[in-house]
Amino acid sequence: MTEEYDNWSARGRAPADDEAGLRAALDDDQPRRRDAALALVDEAEAGLADETVDALADAARSADDPDTRQFAVEALGVAGRGEDTVAAALDDPDEWVRAEAVVALSRVDPGAADRLRAALEDDHGAVRRNALIALAKTGAAGAETLVDRLKSDPSPAVREYAAQYLPDAAETERAVRLLAAVLARDPGSFVRAKAAEGLGDLGTDRAEEALEAHGLEDRSDDVRKTAERALARSKGVDPEEIDAAGTRGEPDGERPRPPGGTDAPPGRVDDGPADGPRPVDGTAGRVGSHPGPDPRPQGYGDGLPREPPHHDGSDSDHE
Repeated sequence: MTEEYDNWSARGRAPADDEAGLRAALDDDQPRRRDAALALVDEAEAGLADETVDALADAARSADDPDTRQFAVEALGVAGRGEDTVAAALDDPDEWVRAEAVVALSRVDPGAADRLRAALEDDHGAVRRNALIALAKTGAAGAETLVDRLKSDPSPAVREYAAQYLPDAAETERAVRLLAAVLARDPGSFVRAKAAEGLGDLGTDRAEEALEAHGLEDRSDDVRKTAERALARSKGVDPEEIDAAGTRGEPDGERPRPPGGTDAPPGRVDDGPADGPRPVDGTAGRVGSHPGPDPRPQGYGDGLPREPPHHDGSDSDHE
């Protein structure tokens, strides 16, 4: 079993059966201390005693093990307590602790837009992604922030969520222009799929043209299927009625491919003149991490991704 999944199995290895016992275990050696912090994430759903909050705050600030700090911050966030400790964790040296701190801060202080916006400048994609989601879900991201992230963020995960929230934040014509360019050029299949979904929701003639020209011809099966559904939704027809001309009945190697690929740099997108998207040459930097599915149960209802400890972020996309 890898270290990552060994951490998840800690949910079945709680060192005590009640909050008081788990609080006491926070003073034990590893791995009991880590397991206690993780178990307190579940306990926090019903609220935590002041003594437990204090113990978690101490662990979040001083534990040598980053997993323990991450789980302690998560428990504080679920409990809606420890604002100062959670805010301090935004400067933790471990990127996954910082990413968890963004989620926790959005819980303990939903109005902390300035601190969440500052997290958009973090050097790790998961931190920026969580910050963007938190801002967007409260309506505090704004069109310009989403456009900036969609154009230039090196992490496909950040661009994916920027594409998801853009249709509700930007003027329709501008949103269509940007998403059409993303669908044509972005190297991340999840980003292109999200752009296709947005174009289907916007449903203008120009959005449909982009789905037909780029989505139905995409190199990714998932993006093509998403584009078919989006186009059908926009036209008000069954997806089976969408004729994906040029994509069916052809050997995969003969299908035309748009530029880019999973190893291509994320080219920036210009939302300039109204006559169509214009690509801008150059790169936006290293493609960042996009963690895979989290095996830990969600259950918190906030819609924010939960991070596995110590993911190395080596994959640029799920493709």
